[in-house]
Amino acid sequence: MLAYDQVAHSSVPTAMFFALGGIKESVVASFAVLGLEEALILRDDLFQLACSKSRALESFVLERLCWVIAVITKRAWVESSEQRRAAFVKTLCEDILLNNSPSIGIIVTTNLIDEIAGGSKCAEFNLPWEFHYSCKTSFENTHMVHLFEAALKVMHRKLQKSMEMRNAPPGGGHTIAYERRSALHIADRVFSWSFTPQDDNHAAMSSFGHSRTSMTGGNAGKGASGQNSGDIDDDDDLNNSGMAILDNDDQNRTPLFPQQWRSLLLDNDVINLFFSVYEATLNDQMHAYFSPGSSHIALQCMIQISGLRGKGLFASDNSKDGDSERVRYAQVIMQNQLRVIRHVCTMDLASDGSEDIVVAATQMIRRFIEAQLGELPCTVVAGKRLHPLALLAAGVPETLEYFSDTSKLICSLLQAAAGIVKSDSANFVDDDFGDVDNYFVMQAFDELASAWSAVIDEINEWAYLDKSSDTAYPNDAKPTSGDGNGGLYTGQIDSRSVLTSFMQFLTTTAYMIRSQYIQLRMLMCEDSVLASDSRSETQTIDQGLLAKDYVVYEDQLQFFALLARLDIRTSVDRLHESLRSRCAALQSEFGRLEHAIDSGSQRTIDLLHEQIHWIVLMIGYTLADSGTSERVLIPGPVTEYSKTCASTEQDHTVQAIMSMLQLLQFELTIYSSTLASYCSPLLAETLFWALRRIAPVYLLFDRSDYREVSQSIVAAFGTTLDGGNGAAVVGGLLALVKPAFELWISEEDVLQMCIDMLLAFAQRASIAQAITGSSLFAPLMQYLIGNMHRFPETTHSSIVEALAVLCCHSPSVEHEQGFAKLKSLILGGFSQVAASQPQDPRAIGRILDGLDMMDGMLAAANLRNMDMIFDLLFEVQPLFEQLMSTYASDENIPRKVIQAIESACRYLDISSLPDNEHMLRHSRNLRSILHVYQKTHQGQVITSQASATDFESLGDVTTLISAISYLVHNEMGFSPNEASPSMCKQVSDDFGETEVFGIYCIHTTTTPPQLSTPNVLRAYMQLLSDMVQYRTPSLIRWLPVQTWRSILDELVGGVDNDIYDVGRRTYEVIGKLGAFIKINGLKVVSDELGELFRQGIRRLLSKLLRALLFSTFDAELVESAGAALITLGLIDPDHLRSCFGELFEHSDSAMFADRLSATFSRLNAEIESNEAVHAFLNSTGPIPDPIDSASLRQPLFDFLVNTRAVLRVK
Repeated sequence: MLAYDQVAHSSVPTAMFFALGGIKESVVASFAVLGLEEALILRDDLFQLACSKSRALESFVLERLCWVIAVITKRAWVESSEQRRAAFVKTLCEDILLNNSPSIGIIVTTNLIDEIAGGSKCAEFNLPWEFHYSCKTSFENTHMVHLFEAALKVMHRKLQKSMEMRNAPPGGGHTIAYERRSALHIADRVFSWSFTPQDDNHAAMSSFGHSRTSMTGGNAGKGASGQNSGDIDDDDDLNNSGMAILDNDDQNRTPLFPQQWRSLLLDNDVINLFFSVYEATLNDQMHAYFSPGSSHIALQCMIQISGLRGKGLFASDNSKDGDSERVRYAQVIMQNQLRVIRHVCTMDLASDGSEDIVVAATQMIRRFIEAQLGELPCTVVAGKRLHPLALLAAGVPETLEYFSDTSKLICSLLQAAAGIVKSDSANFVDDDFGDVDNYFVMQAFDELASAWSAVIDEINEWAYLDKSSDTAYPNDAKPTSGDGNGGLYTGQIDSRSVLTSFMQFLTTTAYMIRSQYIQLRMLMCEDSVLASDSRSETQTIDQGLLAKDYVVYEDQLQFFALLARLDIRTSVDRLHESLRSRCAALQSEFGRLEHAIDSGSQRTIDLLHEQIHWIVLMIGYTLADSGTSERVLIPGPVTEYSKTCASTEQDHTVQAIMSMLQLLQFELTIYSSTLASYCSPLLAETLFWALRRIAPVYLLFDRSDYREVSQSIVAAFGTTLDGGNGAAVVGGLLALVKPAFELWISEEDVLQMCIDMLLAFAQRASIAQAITGSSLFAPLMQYLIGNMHRFPETTHSSIVEALAVLCCHSPSVEHEQGFAKLKSLILGGFSQVAASQPQDPRAIGRILDGLDMMDGMLAAANLRNMDMIFDLLFEVQPLFEQLMSTYASDENIPRKVIQAIESACRYLDISSLPDNEHMLRHSRNLRSILHVYQKTHQGQVITSQASATDFESLGDVTTLISAISYLVHNEMGFSPNEASPSMCKQVSDDFGETEVFGIYCIHTTTTPPQLSTPNVLRAYMQLLSDMVQYRTPSLIRWLPVQTWRSILDELVGGVDNDIYDVGRRTYEVIGKLGAFIKINGLKVVSDELGELFRQGIRRLLSKLLRALLFSTFDAELVESAGAALITLGLIDPDHLRSCFGELFEHSDSAMFADRLSATFSRLNAEIESNEAVHAFLNSTGPIPDPIDSASLRQPLFDFLVNTRAVLRVK
């Protein structure tokens, strides 16, 4: 070949480079003409050329040459005999073992692994998926292990040489071992390989490509170089540098290696090799044996080998052997990781040079722990599987030492973060990262905190199940054996004793970690105060733009709470003492200010506020879990601790809560304007947050929820009947609401959190009744209503909602009076509708405020006030229509009206209306409002220049769609057909007309680009699925042809949409609509609509078939998509046959055409004999059920895998 001669004899690198590209293209395009023999001869000649001229060629030419060799090898792989494949792999292994520099065997091997693995960077062969799949399975099952073993031998040799020469005196000069590819690269690619599942069903799924909802990122499935070595259909690899190592999800785990890799990967010497190589790279400062970058790749391999898992490696016919292998592997990993951990702990963790090893160390620890916790041992003790931690603790002597050193590493990371804050480098961190929490040290801490939390959660779950179990583990339990279901690693393992001891160890280490975390947070408070002092006015950050600490640091605070509950006595005692001492200091500072003793206390007060803020966050997470429902209970460790306290005064749980109440009272009752300016809105908000979280759990709790409750908690927070003081505490909290609103009247966040606290109280009936029964409630309600105009408008809706819910717990008379006051308040906002100057900004502001408050009232709907709210809605309906007409050109008021309609459809229970007349009135009122909205907004769509990314416009569309969806669910009650169980047919038909008009309104007030945006399309397809399920006859009856045309266009676009939910709902709609058309026919529709449906069925059938056969497709959607395809095929079998006929005509060979024809014939036979299809064809009814897709799963998979294997090319 001319191109080969150019490569062999040219001295121009660029000419050689392009000649190699020509060779690759000609081989791929003309392989059938060239033939297998000629291709293999060419491959071997190129390999010999590479070996002979490796030092003479430019690096980019040599890389290109080796890549072409790999491409030719893959193209010839399937047609080559097993002997020829093995011979070439043997040649590669021999060249790898020669360890030349550069090593042609290594470069070709890394390229070959990349090519056979697939991914976006491999060459395009234009061959069916079946070809790539066959290459991959053959290579991974037989040959890859030999290449990996050769790479290990080379690494071992280099390691030996580096160790031999470590202490030798340096010579004169030396050559830096710079290698573009090394044996480590091969190992890294093997560890990133995605092995083909042995299960036929899973193997079939791999032909469909990635899930529509999956995303590739970080190191998931990639080697250190960033090249993905895992899947035929992988997306482009992402940058692998920096913190990408920390991405840790289900895809970022060590691959499941098959059984034939067990003897190699579980060999102690192999595991030790990677850790030793990393150490050698650190000592090889001159790069005499390991090229630059080798240490990073070695770290990646260490992470991967630390997470070996799966039955392929650790399962065995003899469970004793399987658990023994697991224990031996764990011991070797622990021993090696201990060396790494101790090395890291001696480093300066704050330095930039430590980032790689710190991040990798935390990642490998987490990888190892999660892998061990994720699989149960085979050993059975007393009829139960042995816990993974019990197996490790009993079988690996280094277990406690390993976890102890890991806890020290966690503390070291926190100490390093504290050092950064204290040192001058804090300014560097702030400039580059904004906060020390964004520095890699704290992100590494988060990584270990997640692993540590998993360990504690596992043991807590075991302790709970063990305590609840009828049969506890006896200390002298004998292992069950001889039945094939279990064995024992060695001797007798008492799980209870082992795990109890392990929990005691965790409790001891928890104290150190908690102490370091508290110290760090207190230190960061000091730094924050200093930074705020030095920050100029132009640099001041708007705190309202920042997320709240209880949200940003939720994971850390939950970890702290988990540690605190291990030793709740010490934790609560220390937290309370810290809170009490700082509260005393704060009061002292305010006293000094009041008596004008010191005017320089601002910084001290700010520091105390900041520190108390963090202490309160820790107390809030420790004493209660999130949620405000009736089922959130006092944590078990808290109740156990509290029961041991002799009195309320000695119970620091009670005292901590009381201290927060006293602090809040102190902060809110400083009436001097001079002193009030020193108060902290952040602390006030945090205190309200903590009370919102804690108070609903502790105050007036139901004793029947607990087996036994501490008398100190009962006395402090229990009901009056139980002798508790809870009602007084509720009254005290209620008394603080008005001072909070007065002091922080301009602070929206503080007021909103105070209201949220009241809403949380309203969710607990006992607390709500105590509030409404208090003499303080009526004056407070009057104060809030009377001063509503003074409060930030953003809080009005929540205030109305809280008061409306609380009023429901009042006696009937007071309830009606309270509702009347709220009603007057809302209607007062609408009084400006008839104003002489409706466009006055003040009038518009009051109207918007009234709509917000109406929305809050609707959100407060429940069985006790439902009839009142319906009456209010009936009363304001004409006002809503008038608002739509008067303010048609104003975007805000129509938007607020639609939001109120959405809330009405969402929260109001139609079945609670007394009779059909009221139901019809509600339906017609909603339809009348939608008519006005459609009339005033239809023209705006035509003239609007707003883009599809206008978030406010998209919000309007989503709100309108949600309103109709809520109405459908509310009215139909999820009934299986159009006959609603809660109303007569006349009323149901009327609601059907309203809902269909809602669909029409959506299409006439939005543009196609707006409707196609992800969030809008997701909601729209959900609505369309519900409407077709419940309202197909109504849609056929009332929806115009033009709207149906738009719906069909959306369905065609949704067939291959990348969003999982959109695709699933699209197939549901197609299946349900197709079922209606197949069973009922098109005789009842107009000729124009009938023709539109026939054309639409053909379009959908063609698009759906092409998506199933050619596109990357989520395997989970095969059932619903296949059922839709078969339904459409039953409607128009001629078009389906014509689609397949086109496939046969365009087949590359007669063999492929025959295979496709046979596959199609088998599918037809399966459908004809399928019972679910027969049941569907014999069904009747206005809305027939679609075909049961589950019964079609296997035939569809067989059909699609066979056809995609031929048709889908890469």
